[in-house]
Amino acid sequence: MDNEVKESKNEEITEEQKSLLAWIKKHRNELIIAGISVTTIIFVVLGIKNKDSIKTFWKNLKDEISKPRTYSSKWFESVNDDALSSEREKVRLAYCSSGDNFSEACRLERLLGLFDKEMSKRAWGGESPRPPSIHREHGWYLPNDD
Repeated sequence: MDNEVKESKNEEITEEQKSLLAWIKKHRNELIIAGISVTTIIFVVLGIKNKDSIKTFWKNLKDEISKPRTYSSKWFESVNDDALSSEREKVRLAYCSSGDNFSEACRLERLLGLFDKEMSKRAWGGESPRPPSIHREHGWYLPNDD
């Protein structure tokens, strides 16, 4: 008897499900339009209520986008000498304390090279340094341009 009740309920449920699915398929376009419309109305209402916070959010986002990323080439060009020295010291200390993390040490060493390159460029005013010429005194095969 219990099996008959369960089977009849299953048949009723499947009939209800079939009719619901048929109704959904028939009215699919209307449901999609209604869902999009309700969502749009909710966003418009929330946008009007929170207009000031949305403006602040967009302003902050714009400032973040226009600000150069830390340690990018644009950042190296725009930062002043004191900030460059202090940031280099932070990177040097992180490099010294990297311990067994070899990949992090390599990354920080390359970063220190970028700092040194920018500091050297600023110190030399854009010129490349030229070492003094070496005078060779011994050996017939060495040039002796006196």
